[in-house]
Amino acid sequence: KTTAYGMINIWKEPIQAILPQLKDVYNMSLKHGLIDNALAAGMFHAYRSFFTGSLLQPLSKEVALFIRNNLERHKRRIIHLSVVPIFNGISCLRGSSSGANYVDEFITEEHLAEALRKKEPTFCECMLAIKMMCTSIFRRF
Repeated sequence: KTTAYGMINIWKEPIQAILPQLKDVYNMSLKHGLIDNALAAGMFHAYRSFFTGSLLQPLSKEVALFIRNNLERHKRRIIHLSVVPIFNGISCLRGSSSGANYVDEFITEEHLAEALRKKEPTFCECMLAIKMMCTSIFRRF
């Protein structure tokens, strides 16, 4: 279902309409121990919520919780590298960023190379999409 809601249905329905289904897939996958599927659904939910104009304060809390859970329980570095730019982007837009201010600091060429080395093309694609979207939002070319 992650693939259907995260990559296919976005061409059939408005992205905002798919966000609840992605959240449901995330929760159900966690419940049934499908960690990789849950993390992919969570990543899709985070960055699609960000780029469709979700409220920044609640989204910031959701993304922070997602990052913390991933780091403490699942330790998937590629997922972490894919979601941190969203958290950084939210922080920048909320004016609360004390860290990186440029998308090139969020996702580096080394991060993309690591995803390719670990044979994670889907996450590499997501990181590249996030990098392009953040670049466009912040007009940093």
